[in-house]
Amino acid sequence: MRVTEPGYVPPSEDYWMALMTQGEFAASPAPEAEPEEIWEGLGMGCGHPIPMPSLWDLESGEPDWRRARALLESGQPLTVTVVGYNRGGLIVQAERLPRGFIPASHLLQFPNALNGPSRKSALARYVGQTLQARVLEVDEVGGRFVLSERLAYQDEARIEALLAELRPGEVRRGRVTKVAPFGAFVDLGGFEGLLHISEMSWGRVTDPGTIVQVGQELEVLILDVLPEERRVQLSLKRLKPDPWETVAQRYPVGQVVEGVVTTVTHFGAFVRLEEGVEGLLHVSEIGDSEASHPRALVREGQPIRVRIVSIDPASRRIGLSRRGLR
Repeated sequence: MRVTEPGYVPPSEDYWMALMTQGEFAASPAPEAEPEEIWEGLGMGCGHPIPMPSLWDLESGEPDWRRARALLESGQPLTVTVVGYNRGGLIVQAERLPRGFIPASHLLQFPNALNGPSRKSALARYVGQTLQARVLEVDEVGGRFVLSERLAYQDEARIEALLAELRPGEVRRGRVTKVAPFGAFVDLGGFEGLLHISEMSWGRVTDPGTIVQVGQELEVLILDVLPEERRVQLSLKRLKPDPWETVAQRYPVGQVVEGVVTTVTHFGAFVRLEEGVEGLLHVSEIGDSEASHPRALVREGQPIRVRIVSIDPASRRIGLSRRGLR
């Protein structure tokens, strides 16, 4: 029978099959060496993992699944020892309990933006350490015992009080705990809110890591609080005025301004005039000479002078031209 922590959505069967068949990366701490040397030394340089026992095997005796379920139901933290790891997280062991798994996303201080050898090296350093963890899932039939270090440090009463206290429109101070391709998580004092990539800056953001870093303290605006879904949505950009609200006053048609090319496409180039404000330099307006492609005339990162030829604040569009300019 499978039982889980309320609110926890177990990974798919495909995830577990991949995790269990690919094996553990190692069962000893990483030596002091460069990442590539570490994996060569462990016999993994040519893609051959070290033979390991089954992911959930105990060294001796039968696991106490009844106690595992009792820990899940009580929410009581327990102490576990890290005995190995794989690409998804840590393999842990506690006395008389099944061998367990802590996903990397449920580690308190793990930089999840890492990948490749750096990620493996970071996980390897946990081997031999003891951690406090809470049970997320118990599945005796599937042989799965999943835990969370992050959950062990969350006080449910405090979380409920915080979610009831937070109000949209408030400004709160928090600490960045994780950076992901879609945004960042910010600890607001015992509960993490999501700062989505679209709410980081009025300008285009392709890499959240260029805006915030793990451990950084910052002020954020509370956009929405959803206690039932246990979600808090945050914004960084809305602490500043929307530059498009007054763009027409700052950039009248006919004005010549300085900008920087951010993107070049087959139909033209986008030019940043200020943070959050970009205009389109159409291929027909790039210059007085003909070219097979705009890249023959401009490049990303190039400072250029352009003339404002049209502006539509409601649609967030500015038309630019270089004709007649040097």
